[in-house]
Amino acid sequence: MDLSKRKIIAELGMTHDGSRGQAEAMIAAAAECGVDAVKLQTHISSAETVRNAPTPPYFKAEPRYEYFERTAFSKDVWKELKSCAKEHGVEFISSPFSIEAAELLVEIGVDAIKVPSGEITNIPYLEYLSGCGLPIIVSSGMSSLEEVDECMEIFLKNNCNVALMQCTSEYPCGPEHVGLNMIGEFGKRFPNVPIGFSDHSSGVWAAIAAFYAGARIIEKHFTLSKKMYGPDAKMSMEPEEMRLLCDSIKMLEQAMENPVDKGSAEEFSEMKRIFQKSVVAVEEIPAGTVIQKEMLGCKKPGTGLSTRYLKEIVGLTAKRDLKVDDIIMYEDINWPGAS
Repeated sequence: MDLSKRKIIAELGMTHDGSRGQAEAMIAAAAECGVDAVKLQTHISSAETVRNAPTPPYFKAEPRYEYFERTAFSKDVWKELKSCAKEHGVEFISSPFSIEAAELLVEIGVDAIKVPSGEITNIPYLEYLSGCGLPIIVSSGMSSLEEVDECMEIFLKNNCNVALMQCTSEYPCGPEHVGLNMIGEFGKRFPNVPIGFSDHSSGVWAAIAAFYAGARIIEKHFTLSKKMYGPDAKMSMEPEEMRLLCDSIKMLEQAMENPVDKGSAEEFSEMKRIFQKSVVAVEEIPAGTVIQKEMLGCKKPGTGLSTRYLKEIVGLTAKRDLKVDDIIMYEDINWPGAS
């Protein structure tokens, strides 16, 4: 996976609720919207959490241990989901939440591994990933710059294919906390690392702004319906909004790759003839008449003398009879010094 190229990732998270069919339907829908990749989460409860671990404030419907255990996929299902993504022409990414989960993803051969923000200080986990041979995308959602530096050092010293995402672990994230400034800051801090943006805010504005600011990997949560069960659905994009985001970023990319040169307007010559104006006679001007200002006007089309010459024409003589609305040409005026 080339992490330096534009990549729009649909984060499916756990909204599939453990259903392979639901996950495949989400992959198909995301691909239809125009995303470049889909991302899931790989949880193995016994390797990841103790049974009485606290639940996040935005999802308390069931204990996390039981939730992750109930919604986990077998290795065979993971292989089928990867095949589903390939069939729909999108890359397949997942976030493992333990070394055991990462080993599973390495075995099935995902296109990339995303480091969840909660794992950025898990040094043994990071060291394992640094040697796994897969592209790595790091989320900085709940990390300090010092923690980001320590994490990135592990991957960079091992010459890993790694990207870093600005993210804020707030669900939903208000505009005052999206941290668009960090895209440039990370770019300066890690000049040879592709920078991305994992967006937890509402709407498309922040992701589009992030792309313009230099983020080349854009990730948004995706769902078939905000009414689906789970911690992410109500904060996710439905297909119509995801399609809008994909179309907008691709058009923005095209615009950024094709700067307009205002040094010349030759390509608009036909439009200029139609919409710009020429100097015209607003009354009859017999040949030999000294032209006065009130005899002239400015009207479309722009096929004659430009209106910029109106002041220069005043005081000169007409070389031919001019009728009302005649467009004045250069040869119609007796220019000083002209032969």
